[in-house]
Formats: sequence, C-alpha cells, structure tokens
Amino acid sequence: MSDLHFDSSLVHMFDEDGLDTYTVEDVLANELHDQGWVHESYAAALHEREEGFPTALDVGGLNVAIPHCDIEHVKKGALCVGVLKHPVEWRRMDDASKTCPVSLVVMLALDEGHAHLEMLQKVIGLVQDQELVAKIVACDTAEAAYDLMKDKLY
Repeated sequence: MSDLHFDSSLVHMFDEDGLDTYTVEDVLANELHDQGWVHESYAAALHEREEGFPTALDVGGLNVAIPHCDIEHVKKGALCVGVLKHPVEWRRMDDASKTCPVSLVVMLALDEGHAHLEMLQKVIGLVQDQELVAKIVACDTAEAAYDLMKDKLY
C-alpha cells in the first residue's frame, strides 16, 4: 500500500445541489481515468458493484461512501475523494433498502486485493473523527481538504 497515490488533484469539491450517486461516482472515476490510474472499465465496474453492494456508511452524522471495485480495473493504486457541500442520498452498506445522506466519498482504486481491508480501516478511522470530517466538508478548496485528510488516509 505504500505505492498508493493520493494528492490534492484527486480531491473534488462538489458544490452542486441535486446530485446523485452515479454522477458523483462518474466524476471521481473519470478523474482517476484521466490521470491514468484506472482502466476505462473502472466506472462501469464501480456502478455494477454499487448496485449489488452499496457503499455508504451511516454513522449518524456526516456519513461517508467508500465506492470501489475489483483490482483488474485498476492500473496503479490511488485514492480519489469527493467532498459534497450538499449531501447526496446513497444506499447503505448495512441495509441496501435504506439510504443516508453522504458528505464525503472516498473512492478506492486499489491494485492489491489484500489492501482493501487496511484502507477501509483507515477510512473508518477518518469518519469516526466527526470533528475532522466537518472541517473537511467546510473547506473551500481541494488543497485545504487534502491537507486535513492526508495523514488519516495516506
């Protein structure tokens, strides 16, 4: 996991209202693709996985989604983060029939199968620090959000 790439160019600030899960996933997946981290198949694989296995984690506060897909769609490991100024309803991982408002999306593009668990633990550690998540969501720039997240995620 030491080769996992994450920098402020992979943080996207979403100011728009009325977004949906797939639009957010597409924007982030396209950023990963445009920078050469994932194959063209990544976005479709992400959507397919989200259909069967939703990725929102409802923590009863500022919730997070952790979309990811199989490693064959990844060229080289990277993280891409979406900060949602207007939360998006996302299907919950613990109950796919329910949604929760998500304010932070941590998209995993992992190229090692065993890396998922370690990275999920880091994301959960981040979301448990609700004060930090609130600061991230309040940021005006991707650089500021990255500076707050990098030590927790990278």
